[in-house]
Amino acid sequence: MTILDRIVTACQERLVNKKRKIKERSFHRSVDAPRPFYNDASGVTLIAECKRGSPSRGILLKEYDPVSIASQYERGGADAVSVLTEPEYFYGSEEHLTVVREAVSIPVLRKDFIFDTYQVTESWAMGADAILLIAAILSKAQLHDLIRCASDLGLDILLEVHNRDELGRCLSVSARGIGINARNLKDFSVDIKASKELCKHVPADRIAVAESGIKAANIMKEMFNAGFRGFLVGEHFITSGDREGTVREFAEALREKG
Repeated sequence: MTILDRIVTACQERLVNKKRKIKERSFHRSVDAPRPFYNDASGVTLIAECKRGSPSRGILLKEYDPVSIASQYERGGADAVSVLTEPEYFYGSEEHLTVVREAVSIPVLRKDFIFDTYQVTESWAMGADAILLIAAILSKAQLHDLIRCASDLGLDILLEVHNRDELGRCLSVSARGIGINARNLKDFSVDIKASKELCKHVPADRIAVAESGIKAANIMKEMFNAGFRGFLVGEHFITSGDREGTVREFAEALREKG
């Protein structure tokens, strides 16, 4: 069983228990309507991630304050914030997203392993403006159902792919943002070159978002030149001694556009 298989199995078990305790019809949203996730004004979107840890790296921050981190990202010029909510392997929580959404004025993405419309409605109730969907764990029918549910709730989508087969399957659905993850979710290795190659096959009417492995502004600019117009940066920002300054460096590099 791969790491991805173990994570999804754990998420499925938690969802069964959650559905017993909380009915979907009881969800309500206490914050404003979802905000547009992608920055159409500049044509590029820098997404900074709040992540306490990961299966490959363990705990990244012992003292983890997602509100403080997200606020630093916003001051540095990030266009959006991604928040990990998966608790067992990524050490996240739903509360992390809720408090971040209340603290910042930029849109917030829920990053988790979503495979049920219950989770989409739950994300909306948490205050998410967008959700991540991972093609590797979803059938085409599931993709259609989840995207339809998200659209009805006003949520944007970041649809993550890892190879040509997944990309081909995802181009039949209406998700605007196509995230290309350089990290292999089976063994967590990273291949930036493969991401650049896959980006060539993303249609011009979609937004290609680079995920994982962006450890320097010059790498991000290389990805821009390869066709990416969205950039999700996690560990490099989280572990920086000057998060606001590091985000600002990346944001300024994007303004130069290659």
